[in-house]
Amino acid sequence: MTDFGKLRTEREARQRPAASGGNVTRYSAAVGRYLSAAGYSPEDSVSAPPPPAAVRKGLVLVGVDETPTSYIAVDHAAIEAELRGWNLRLVHAQRPGGVRPHTREAGSQLLDRLVDRVHAYSPTVAVTGRLVVGSPAALLLLSARDADLVVVGHRHGTPGAVFGVSVGDRIAADHTGAVLVVRIPGWPAGPEFGTRPVVVGVDGDDSTAVGFAHREARLRGSGLVLLHASRTPRIDRVEQSDGVEMRWRYVVEDPSEALIEASSRAAALVVGRRGPGGIPSGPLGSVSRSVVQRAHCPVFLVG
Repeated sequence: MTDFGKLRTEREARQRPAASGGNVTRYSAAVGRYLSAAGYSPEDSVSAPPPPAAVRKGLVLVGVDETPTSYIAVDHAAIEAELRGWNLRLVHAQRPGGVRPHTREAGSQLLDRLVDRVHAYSPTVAVTGRLVVGSPAALLLLSARDADLVVVGHRHGTPGAVFGVSVGDRIAADHTGAVLVVRIPGWPAGPEFGTRPVVVGVDGDDSTAVGFAHREARLRGSGLVLLHASRTPRIDRVEQSDGVEMRWRYVVEDPSEALIEASSRAAALVVGRRGPGGIPSGPLGSVSRSVVQRAHCPVFLVG
């Protein structure tokens, strides 16, 4: 059986009923295909509503390796590219000391499998693969210069691996653009995952994180929860903004703990990369660092 055939068999084996009574959004439909949460054929994506018009063709870049975590990162990168109508580029880095003819061939085969995976679930996404040789973190940072969104997997308990904790943390800290760190401890999730809201941590007048979260929620067709940790109790409120339901939540607790707790009911978290007064390129702020290490859903780092 070919890898493409195995992919279809895997999808059919995981098939489960779609969530009943909920609204199907662009994001939940895309996630449902990857989770096999609903009946799907390749034609469904072709007839889906087109993404919002963009001024230019953007680029989502994702670092890949041979681990299951990497496959999940590719899935989420493909969904983000599909929502935006952007191109997707898969980058696989091999260290110079380990490059032999069969190693290079294995890397090329990995990229081919992952490109086929994207085509199977998101046939409207233009995807390419690139094999590079050298330091994974340095090369991914170099490749990310022309990317609008960089996606990295977060491998639990395996520091120092090719695209694991150390590389992911460096990309999250050193890349000045938006980074999506794919943390999914319990993946695959249930069919309700695609209907969950985006949650953003609000710190003072952090308009960058809020603006990014609002655009992401609008693209997905989901709700937006603005979580503000404060020592002063305030009453929650709900408002509408450009078609997005924005729910303001005020909690009297540590910001990191509040966001991590909220992540168990979120499709994604959005946090500012630096703490107050943080420099553009440097260590992650304490809240963002804690969230990346402990969240129960993917985390966008912005600003």
